[in-house]
Amino acid sequence: MSRRFALAAILTAAALTACGSQEAPAADPTPSTSAAAQIPAPPQVTIAAPSNTGGAGSSESADEPTVTNAKPTAADPANNTAPITPVDPARYSAYGNQVGWKSPSGNIYCKIGDTEFSSGCQAADAPIPDGANCVTPSFTIDQLGKGFYMTPGKVTPTCFNQGEFGVENAQPLDYDTSITFNGFTCFSRVEAMICDAGGGHGFVLSAQQATSN
Repeated sequence: MSRRFALAAILTAAALTACGSQEAPAADPTPSTSAAAQIPAPPQVTIAAPSNTGGAGSSESADEPTVTNAKPTAADPANNTAPITPVDPARYSAYGNQVGWKSPSGNIYCKIGDTEFSSGCQAADAPIPDGANCVTPSFTIDQLGKGFYMTPGKVTPTCFNQGEFGVENAQPLDYDTSITFNGFTCFSRVEAMICDAGGGHGFVLSAQQATSN
């Protein structure tokens, strides 16, 4: 059972987590060009949310996203219409031509790099993403981080037994801001971290949901 709606969280301004390395526990996971002079057009993010797990995605669109879900709940990012302010990714520069950050809550760590498995987000506290294989003899479900890898036009739901996306001295990406790097854009909302992988694909990650398409 699923519901789909265009995420209206990103409106008139425009751009989770892996558990961190460093001090973040195994299930916890913290970038290099300047921000665009003009705010990019808001992406369109569609979320499919089954009863327990689901999928979410995003793609850039010249038009503002519209809500197609008839009854979004108060926790849905679709209800957040606050403007997004792009940040300079140089503030989040990390070793090896990467950018990395964490959510203000510290639950989500994200990184964008230039290799196949260097981009994505991971949360210490999140539902199991639909399609992720989280069966391992060495860790319980509660010990695993949950999140997504992203490559251009593709999102892969995953469970992590270590910090994949943490960077040294990770800085928080403030709510209602976005970061764009290497063709990916991520949006920090109080409800969730929302990342656009391009091609109509992306994900939404929070303590309440881990959805992608």
